[in-house]
Amino acid sequence: MIKIVKGIMIVSITVLLLLGTATADEQFGLGITLGVPTGLNGKYFLDKYNALDAGFGWSPDSDHDFHIYADYLYHIYSLIDSGTGETPIYLGVGTRAVFRDHKDNKAGFRFPLGVEHLFKSVPFDVFAEIVPIFNVSPDTEFDMEGAVGARFYF
Repeated sequence: MIKIVKGIMIVSITVLLLLGTATADEQFGLGITLGVPTGLNGKYFLDKYNALDAGFGWSPDSDHDFHIYADYLYHIYSLIDSGTGETPIYLGVGTRAVFRDHKDNKAGFRFPLGVEHLFKSVPFDVFAEIVPIFNVSPDTEFDMEGAVGARFYF
């Protein structure tokens, strides 16, 4: 099960990065995430409302678990009005794998819910999200993660 999820995650991130390098209209963003995990994040807008988001990083706690994830996100623009850009709320579904030293690795499903601010004047965004997790391996359990971050769009 872990090998299948790991393979899906690696393919998802590779496709996301390749799609991003092929665009010229600021649809691909690359940046950092602080929280769980703390690391690098990439986002590719398929259109105004739909995006693929993927990243990897480490847990900031003493275990330093390695996380890798990929999500599909849907953006809702009509809820928050901002004069400096667009501020959509987004929700989505995805997968994740956590590789741990001296413990069983974890695999599960993510359900991100967040808010993002896309600035008008610069190709930059900031975001905050909470992510309920449903782990399916090695045990069935619920978890919660959260993060803030920023991306520069190419």
